[in-house]
Amino acid sequence: MRTRALGLALGLALALGAMLSASPCAAQQQKPSLNAGRITGEVLVGAYVGIGGFLVGRVAGENLSDALRVDSDRTRNRIGIGTGAVVAALATAGVVYGIGNIGNETGDFGPTLVGTGAGFVVALSLAHVIIGPGLRPPEGASTSARWATVNVLALLPAAGAAVGFASSRRFK
Repeated sequence: MRTRALGLALGLALALGAMLSASPCAAQQQKPSLNAGRITGEVLVGAYVGIGGFLVGRVAGENLSDALRVDSDRTRNRIGIGTGAVVAALATAGVVYGIGNIGNETGDFGPTLVGTGAGFVVALSLAHVIIGPGLRPPEGASTSARWATVNVLALLPAAGAAVGFASSRRFK
């Protein structure tokens, strides 16, 4: 199982790299130069807004399941995780898109959201490898080790979003 997850993550990373290395059309050759500060801001702010979005979305999903009178704790948990993931993806892509549109540059939201999704799949695959298939931290894992793992994994959807946005960057 871990080998399959690692293979999937590697395959997605290679596919994303191939997409970015494809030769651009003539209209896209006049792209703004990449700015390390802007990209760092997109990734860091996107990651932490994504974590916050997941927490807010999870609470909202669980409250929604309470309002719908869902009795099963397992179903309630799944609804919470699902809504958390959707809100996190939209929040991450939205922040990266917003930061990317500062100044005289712009890009497209679609590739940004697709990059977020690709980064999420890679993060989930790595989580299965690092944490295990149940996505439960090992017994005795310290709180700081858990948060370090969450932070590293949260960077991947934001990095994917930054790559997706960068693929559509152009001058306004």
